Parts: sequence; C-alpha cells; structure tokens
Amino acid sequence: MPPFNRLRRLCGLMLLAALPVAGCTSAQDLGQKLTRAPEARATPVSAPARRFTAEEPATLLVIGDSLADGFGMLLIQRAEARGLNLRVVNRGRNSTGLSRGDFYDWPGNFSGMVSALHPDFTVAHFGSNDMQSIRTAEGTVPFQTEAWDASYKARAAGIVSEATAAGALFYMIGPAPDRNEKLNAHLEHVNPLLADAAQQNGGIYFPLAPYASGPGFSWVSSTTLGDQTLTIRSGDGSHFTIRGYQMVADLILDDMVRRVPSLVPAPEQLAFMRLQ
Repeated sequence: MPPFNRLRRLCGLMLLAALPVAGCTSAQDLGQKLTRAPEARATPVSAPARRFTAEEPATLLVIGDSLADGFGMLLIQRAEARGLNLRVVNRGRNSTGLSRGDFYDWPGNFSGMVSALHPDFTVAHFGSNDMQSIRTAEGTVPFQTEAWDASYKARAAGIVSEATAAGALFYMIGPAPDRNEKLNAHLEHVNPLLADAAQQNGGIYFPLAPYASGPGFSWVSSTTLGDQTLTIRSGDGSHFTIRGYQMVADLILDDMVRRVPSLVPAPEQLAFMRLQ
C-alpha cells in the first residue's frame, strides 16, 4: 500500500474513534542494536484513573521539536482560557528530534521528566528535524534504510511505552505537510512509523493531515473551520501561525475532554471561580 494511502487509512481510523559507525559493525547490525524497545503489541488506550479538580489538576507534558514548543505554548493558553483542570508543562525544544541522540537524547531526557513531573497526559511532535542518519552513543544508522525505519520507530515506541507504563495518556501528533518537497516526502514517510509506535504501545496517534493538508499530503497555507477560512501555516512553510497552533491545541484539548470529562470544572467549581 503506498505510504499516503496508508496514512489516509490511519487518519480515517483516528477520526472514527554524520558520525562513523564504531568498529566494523554493519549498519544493519547497529540498527538491530538500537531497536531495543519492548516487542510491539496492540495495547488498549486507557484514560488516567484519578478524577481531576481545580485543587488537584492533571499535568500535561509537551515534548518534541520547535513545532511541539508552539503547540505547547497554545495548549497553556487554551487550557487556561477554557478553565480546565489542567496544568501544562511545555518542554518543546528547538532543533531537536529522534535522530540526533548525540545532540539531545529525547528518550533519556523524557525518562527524567516522567520521574520529576508524573504527567497524566503527554503530547509529542517529532519528525521535522529527523531527515538525517540516526546518531547515538552506539553509532550511526544511515538515513533512508530499513534499519533507520526500525530504529526510528523503536525510539518513538520507547517514549510512548514509558509514558503509558507510568499511567499517562500519550498523544503522538502526526506531522502536517511541509512546503519543502524533500522534507514533505520525509514527513509522509515517518507518519506511519509514528502511528505504529503510538498505537502498538497504548498511545493515541493524532494526525494533523485531516486538518492541515491538501490532496496527496500536499502543503496548504489555510483551512476552513465552520464558515471561517484560517491562515494556519507560517511564511517559512514549516511552522504554524498562532491561529494554527491554537486550532491544533483546541483539537487536542477537545479529544482529552471527551476521554476524561473531569478535566472540565464541575458547576460548583465554576461558581467558585466566578467569585475570585
């Protein structure tokens, strides 16, 4: 099945519910070494167990690249504006991704964040800075190889499985198209890898393609919501506008509230808040 057709199928399901290789190790062998995530298996998605209140709100941790940082900033604003029982901690970091563990090790740093913050929800965006070989302390896996696909998926899966094992509801954002032709093809390729990593480890794959793409996973600058036409992508062709970030933040929060109703303040809480 062509990659985009597979992505469209995944989106439909969602809407319905360069260092040298150390020594003489081959790229294929190194790819297998880096593929150390738990064996992939279909795991049901489960919402956080506890009930959230204004006094004991949920914690949402946002991780990933500069787009994650943008989503994180608007998640903070929108959660506050909507009065949700939700504290958002934004750890998005520019120029990072899953490929360059030698620059910023997301799996390792995420472990520390989980231990310190005990998030009830995690939102992640990766892919835009990952059009390169995977580099870690163990060596390099060449880009555009089967070993790269396996290693990339394993790194994403390890993050998802750590979050879900700790009781967090994990949202893996499926990247939207990029105006750059080569980067766009790369993002179309990694979307199914990120989808599998999330869905096979108890997480949620949340694709942006249904809201921010044209035919054939093509880049678009605007979208229609209700009777409004919104400019959602910035001039660089990669990032979103403030309105675009807000649209995505609200879509994610809408899904969270649907799954976890106690994120919405009870009527008595709302009455108390009006008195403040």
